[in-house]
Amino acid sequence: MRSTVRVTGLALLSSFALAGCGLGGGEPAPSSGSEGGSATAIADVSDADLQGRTITLARFFGDCLETTQGVTDISKATTECEAIQILTNAFEAENKWGIKVERLGGATWDSYYDGLNAALASSTKPDVAVVHGASLPSYAKRSLFVPVPEGIGIDLSDATAPAAEAVEYEGTDYAVPFDTHAVISHLNMDLLGQAGLLEADGTYSMPASVDEFMADAEKFKQATGKTFIDIAMSNDPMASRMWMSLIWQQGEDFINADGHSASMNSEAASKALEFLTELAQKGYTDTTHNYDASQQAFLRGESGIMFNGVWAVNQYELEAPFDYEVTDAPQLFGTPASWANSHSWAVPVQDHNDPAQYRAAFEFVKYLYEHTGDWAIATGHMAASTTAINSEEYMAAPHRSQYIKTATEYGHMPPRIDTWPAVGDLIQEKLEGAWLSGQGIPETLDSLQSQTETTIRE
Repeated sequence: MRSTVRVTGLALLSSFALAGCGLGGGEPAPSSGSEGGSATAIADVSDADLQGRTITLARFFGDCLETTQGVTDISKATTECEAIQILTNAFEAENKWGIKVERLGGATWDSYYDGLNAALASSTKPDVAVVHGASLPSYAKRSLFVPVPEGIGIDLSDATAPAAEAVEYEGTDYAVPFDTHAVISHLNMDLLGQAGLLEADGTYSMPASVDEFMADAEKFKQATGKTFIDIAMSNDPMASRMWMSLIWQQGEDFINADGHSASMNSEAASKALEFLTELAQKGYTDTTHNYDASQQAFLRGESGIMFNGVWAVNQYELEAPFDYEVTDAPQLFGTPASWANSHSWAVPVQDHNDPAQYRAAFEFVKYLYEHTGDWAIATGHMAASTTAINSEEYMAAPHRSQYIKTATEYGHMPPRIDTWPAVGDLIQEKLEGAWLSGQGIPETLDSLQSQTETTIRE
């Protein structure tokens, strides 16, 4: 079967690629509870009304039409792009209504939200859009996404705890989860063995306290002369993700439960930053590495551990020229927690508010949720449903059992506030000053506290 996924004309492509357009200004879009877009109307759409529909899709994950034309077998996917494109092809081939999916634009993930914001402010909104769980509140608060209706076969009671949290805002589900993804530890077992850090059975046990972690780091440095743990600490959010995780592990948070105040300079926040700065000062990590440099150094065998996401597992399994294994991210305090996020699928509110078009969009979204296990096996991400995670197929995929606790227990979403994208950027910017410019910990966190309070109150 020839794929029918197409890129639209220049008008839509240019509108989706616009940068810098925000969502502010004007009245919010109509909610799904109004007129033809009500949940009841969506559930009551007939098969006849769905026949031959075409829906538009906004997503990142890259471009790969040349390798996926006519492919509907997800086992053929070798990249995220191929996985989502093949699943899209399969939906088109299998759905009984002949619904087609037309992709908008070609945005990369780092420019995607500029394009999405521009599209949502225009008359050419996509019918389905991928959105990170951490970003969802900023859209849900503006009523820009249709709440997931009942009665159409989307059962989110099977979603994992992190996945369920990712799509909910103030008691309502505004998207359907596709996965969760979190930070874990990627291990060079050859170097860890050279440093004498492996157990008798050849495994590595991640230290359970700061003191134990620093002891392993020093032993590794003395034995190998290499970096113990590579964290992208320059122009990348990876170090801030560790900082957040360490605060949660102390049973604390940095945004208070009401979402209107911050605790960025708490004792827990200070302990977390002290840990990161000690790693830097003692040469246990490399503060000059951005994401690419961190990854390349790990694959060259220059570090024992790489702190990175689950999305890299399949790649490293294929490319690492050493004995490669995986374990959960460092859990150094009493409450296990690791930074996590989610890819989810939202259905934007449209000017036409057509229940049949919404239903067609949700049928595609439902299909993707039902294939969360296929996506997770193909990409390294963690499946969004407990059924998929507990399946034999998922557990048999490389290394999945080694980070199963992250998938089911440890994953912790960022605060569910609409200003999170700005707050997350602020955390990264301020923390990097502590090791790149030598700013003191109290000064760093006090400045972060002040600016965060201003941001969340605006």
